[in-house]
Amino acid sequence: MSGGMIKAEHIRGLIEKDLRERNFFLVDVQVKPSGKIFVYADTLNGITLDECVAISRLVESKIDRNVEDYELEVSSPGLDNPLRLPFQYQKNTGRMLRIVKTDGNTQEGKIKEADDEKVILEITPHQKQPGRKKETKAEPIEIYYADIIKAKLLI
Repeated sequence: MSGGMIKAEHIRGLIEKDLRERNFFLVDVQVKPSGKIFVYADTLNGITLDECVAISRLVESKIDRNVEDYELEVSSPGLDNPLRLPFQYQKNTGRMLRIVKTDGNTQEGKIKEADDEKVILEITPHQKQPGRKKETKAEPIEIYYADIIKAKLLI
């Protein structure tokens, strides 16, 4: 196995089960053309430096550096990375989110709750007339992950 670049899917296959057994979520694996490997992992409580080191060791134990010359970076997905897994929605309950849906519509709201299939956003309706104080109630809407193209936290 020489010359060919190692594939992100291959790395995912090597480590996903081990990470799951240790209660980590493997959020994403990216391999840059330079040979640098980015592994994004997280837990419901966030991820510590020690845990990143442990995941690095796990990856290194699976990929032989003598065969593949690579640089490795393990981190939690940053706030600017899109949400990919249900637990990330759960973890960010109460935060503002912008979702782009498969039908092209964009939705913004606060994450009220999330399960394995959908997220419930609280949408605050815009007030039509600035002069009049009308009660605006936040309306919860359900959005299934299957209908989401991209979801990003609003910071």
